Amino acid sequence: MDGNEQDSAVDLKEIFERLLAIQTEDLDDDIIVAFTLTRMGITLMEQGNLDEALEKLNRALAIRMEKLGEHNDTSETYAAIGCVFAMQGNFEKAEEMFREALDIKRKLLPNDHYDLITLYQGLTYSLKKQGKYSAATKIYKLQLGAILQMHGEYHPDVVVAYNGIAQLLFLLNRLDDALQLLDRGIEICNHLQQLEGFDIAILETALNNQARALKVQGNLVAATEAFNRVLVIQMETLGEMHPKTAETYEQLGQAYVRQEMVERAIEAYAKAVKIRRKELGNDHRNVKELVFAVEVLELEKNVAALNEQGLAMKAEGDLEKAEQLFQEALELYLGTSNFCTTMAVVLENISDVRVDMGLLEDAIVVSAEALRIRRRMHGDDDADTKRRIKVHRSLLKRLLENRS
Repeated sequence: MDGNEQDSAVDLKEIFERLLAIQTEDLDDDIIVAFTLTRMGITLMEQGNLDEALEKLNRALAIRMEKLGEHNDTSETYAAIGCVFAMQGNFEKAEEMFREALDIKRKLLPNDHYDLITLYQGLTYSLKKQGKYSAATKIYKLQLGAILQMHGEYHPDVVVAYNGIAQLLFLLNRLDDALQLLDRGIEICNHLQQLEGFDIAILETALNNQARALKVQGNLVAATEAFNRVLVIQMETLGEMHPKTAETYEQLGQAYVRQEMVERAIEAYAKAVKIRRKELGNDHRNVKELVFAVEVLELEKNVAALNEQGLAMKAEGDLEKAEQLFQEALELYLGTSNFCTTMAVVLENISDVRVDMGLLEDAIVVSAEALRIRRRMHGDDDADTKRRIKVHRSLLKRLLENRS
């Protein structure tokens, strides 16, 4: 708040205080006093003077409860108190106040009346902040009903509600239900985009939520497509160096990694690093983690290339050259703690080559190390781990047979 804003805020507060003094002394009408106290409380809340706001609003509530009872004005004051508690982080009390406000309003209006939308929003927010996702979802659906009654389905507020409910369903691990709402929201956005003044950020949010849900589900191709659509919008509306753009690149990089699309993952992470460095600096934890991710992927790429060359040499019968290439791939891992599946694969390839070279004991030693890594990474129930256990046991059996 600059100097002029501070002066105007003080002036407004003084005006309310003078008005309140006049009303208290000269008028025998507590209803007017309660109105002034409520307006003053809301103004103080908007200025960030929350304790003062709460004091004024509680005074107004006491008057309105006594003089009006369950009245629309009483509901208004309850709602304002709920907003103050929410701003203070006291979401349990905020929930209580919003419920009181809603209980009054619902006796006066149907559940889907547009006047209830703001109260539904406040209650949903308070419930979500407390982790009461099921209860928040139920209230958000009532809010959606009021929005639909007011606007019909083809309206931006409906898509915003679909997004909000989908986020709650996501937190409840109801991914199919969340995706159903998001798909419908995106469909509506595609229609609304043709209209002048449509806020493209609503579509961006829906696509982002859709992409994350698909990624968690393991539908990585569809998730990648959605993240790329998000990026197109963000590049147009936010620019290349915006933090939200960096976040999308990170999500996209993760999706590419899980699809073993290493080159694209490196490219996505590198763009995220560029943005985060400018935003946070080189020493920030997030930047260091991203840089490390790129380094690991570069390592994986180089190892994969050597591994493929080694397999080609093995297929041609050049076992010494094949082992040399596999050893070069393995050496890239030395000095790192990156014991991953690819390292196990390289060790298995070395073991297989040594079997073909007649070096059975050496092959068993290397096979055992590969198996140890697989068990550590994936456990004994993993299909590839089971396969290598059989291979390893077969090698041990051959060794015993050779010695007998």
